[in-house]
Parts: sequence; structure tokens; C-alpha cells
Amino acid sequence: MSARGFSGGGRSLEEAQQRAATASSRVKLKKFLLRYYPPGIILEYTHNGELMQRSVDLLDLTAETDTEAVLNQIVEREKMIKEAHREPLRKLIFKLQAKLGGGVVKTNFALSKVLRAHILPLTNCAFNKGGDKFITGSYDRTCKVWSTDTSEELQTLEGHKNVVYAIAFNNPYGDRVLTGSFDKTAKLWDASTGQLY
Repeated sequence: MSARGFSGGGRSLEEAQQRAATASSRVKLKKFLLRYYPPGIILEYTHNGELMQRSVDLLDLTAETDTEAVLNQIVEREKMIKEAHREPLRKLIFKLQAKLGGGVVKTNFALSKVLRAHILPLTNCAFNKGGDKFITGSYDRTCKVWSTDTSEELQTLEGHKNVVYAIAFNNPYGDRVLTGSFDKTAKLWDASTGQLY
């Protein structure tokens, strides 16, 4: 008898173990998740026993889009989708199209201004609830308060000893700014005067 041993059917134990390991490393689709905005479908699957997700964006989908064409593109692109998955996927596409109604509302965005007031790269930016002010945080250890309408710098909040990476207004009021830094501190500021509380 061979030292490798045998399992049922005359195959070696090593071959059986190798097949089992290969089978466990395969990708297996678990379910579809629907995302209404932006339109898309999320594939939830396991790979090597780990649960993962992948987004399939359907940004050009409208109520008039050919469902079969979209379905075929998704199946062709995503190898984990089998023939048995086509009907549930078709239903999800129909559901998305019904939600879109008469079509997609197109929004055109245009560049308004470019501000370059920090000497080092930005880490974050945020608007207050009213949208009339915004703040920027930077590697230069500062946070700046700006007027949205005029692009004028209203305040420079200085006091951190390292990168300012987290910033926020106290919405809905917007009269205070909170900054967080790699110097392991958070600071609360008056948005109008720039004074530290």
C-alpha cells in the first residue's frame, strides 16, 4: 500500500485535501442588495470564507433602459453570477427602474472657485447647515473658516501642534467649530471670532 493513503474511489488523500482547500477558496455569491442612490446593485459574496461586498454601479439606468442589455452586461462582467441568478437580478433592475420613474434627473455641476490658502494639502472640509460658511483643515496645522459667497477667509484657527484631520460645525447652529488633530487633542472654537473655548 502507498504511503500517501487512499480515500474512497481510489483517489489519494492529498488530492482530496487539495480539492477541499480549492473549493473553500472559491468565490460564492450569497445575495444581492439594492442601492437606490446612486442606482446600483451590491453583490454580497464569500471569498476564502470571508464575507465581502462589491458594487455594480448603474449610473446611466433610466426607466427606459433596456433591462436585458443591462442584465447581460452585469452577468458578463461579474463571473460569480450564474444563470440561476438572472431572474432575481432582473427583478432588482425592474425595481430600480420603477423607482426612477420617468427618467433620471440630470444635475450639472460646474466649478465655482478654487481656493489655495493653505500652504500644505487639505485633510477635510465641511459646510455649516446654512451653507453660507465652510471650514477647511490642513496638514499646515490650521483650520480656516470661509465665506461661501465671497470666498473670503473669515478666520484662521491656530493652536494645534500637528495635522488637523477632523473638523465639524456644531450644526444646526454653526456658531462653533470643533477640530481634531494628530497632536491627540480636540479643540472647540468660536466660528465668528476664532477664539478657543
